[in-house]
Amino acid sequence: MTNRGDTLPTTAPRTNARSLVADARWLDALQRLAGRSAHELKGVLNGVSVNVEVIRSRAERANAAASAVASFAEAASAQLDDVIELTEALLALARAPHEPIEIGVELRRIAILLASAARADGRRLSVDDAASLGRLGVTSAPGSAVRLAICESLFAAIDAGHETRCHAVSGEDAARLRIDVVGAEGISLAGDITAAVAEYGIEIQLDHSAISISFPR
Repeated sequence: MTNRGDTLPTTAPRTNARSLVADARWLDALQRLAGRSAHELKGVLNGVSVNVEVIRSRAERANAAASAVASFAEAASAQLDDVIELTEALLALARAPHEPIEIGVELRRIAILLASAARADGRRLSVDDAASLGRLGVTSAPGSAVRLAICESLFAAIDAGHETRCHAVSGEDAARLRIDVVGAEGISLAGDITAAVAEYGIEIQLDHSAISISFPR
């Protein structure tokens, strides 16, 4: 029995300050990611709406031929596929990651959103196919730190050049992602980002035209 004023023992886990820093920085990066892709997502949705309206109005005509709306239906279908892909990527990144996290899966989700925004700016972002990225496997680093490292590195790469290419390099002790930047005259990444992810064994190295990210197994 305890007396009034006594301090009760607690079994609540202690908060990991490093984890809070990574989570906070990832939240900031996610907001920027959503901001960059929002205009393109709205544009594709508008395209679907326009094409569906054309189909509706033409289908109301007497004796309307299917050929009169076929091209609009195909366009709407393709645009709807884009909407689904962008939305699924954004929703997945908004949720807490399931750990251990698959590096290639997270890269593809982030790249789907950034590639759309890059195209709107006359730039290009490409990644290895799913099978190649699968070689990266999983990492022991927390999901927020993995997402932060990938997202901030892609921000820096896309802003530095007109074409960004991502390649997977697998290894026994670490998985490495190489980001080549065509047309870059130098790449800059905030030092606090590098330090934040280094706490979990993620190493980011930059040169004038490439970024290399190593993730611990």
